[in-house]
Amino acid sequence: MHQTDLFSYPFPPLPTSPRTHFTAEELRLSYSPPQHFTPQITPDSWLYLVSNKENAQHLLSSGVHLAKTEPLLLIERNGVCAWRDKLAEDPATATASPCVLRLRRSMVADMLEPDPDHSAEFSAECYLLTGAPQEQDR
Repeated sequence: MHQTDLFSYPFPPLPTSPRTHFTAEELRLSYSPPQHFTPQITPDSWLYLVSNKENAQHLLSSGVHLAKTEPLLLIERNGVCAWRDKLAEDPATATASPCVLRLRRSMVADMLEPDPDHSAEFSAECYLLTGAPQEQDR
């Protein structure tokens, strides 16, 4: 009797459809007090987004919807102050105090694209969360 070599079978295909939604619980999405940020803070295991209160509440209640056409901008901890300052300078958003949300980096690491324009603007690494898994260097 001949036994089939299980290692000769091909691996099953990886999922091809990109993820389109994360719940707030999956990402550990939560408020982060804005006063805890300074430009000198080093990056940590979280990524941050600065938003108005209404959008922050929406994200916390409905989660994060991902789309390549409207990616979510995320930033390292040391760039939060610069992003808040930019919102404060904009007359359309200056009246509302910005909210800072954080999410667990490990949950979205393979779905991030570097954003060099915002990285230069805020002097901190910025990323676009698109939902599409990025090709890893092999």
